[in-house]
Amino acid sequence: QINKSDMFFGDDGQISDEQLVHMDEVTQKNSRYVKMREGDVVLLDNYKTMHGRNVFDGTRKHGVAWFEGWEGEEEVKSELKEEMQLSA
Repeated sequence: QINKSDMFFGDDGQISDEQLVHMDEVTQKNSRYVKMREGDVVLLDNYKTMHGRNVFDGTRKHGVAWFEGWEGEEEVKSELKEEMQLSA
């Protein structure tokens, strides 16, 4: 179930209890479970999917990768390049 204290609309507007119940129903209706085995990898686009995981035994390795083609990419790369040149 969604924790209401962590949920706001994109404009920081409040979410009513009724809206939260509706969001939870839609989320549960559209949830898909991926049964994983040791060595499996799941790649998700955080801008297009909502995701989580169930409790499990064992260890997990969590990796994050950014792929090219995102909005603002050129500006960020340019700023990083300038910072690296200044610190060199």
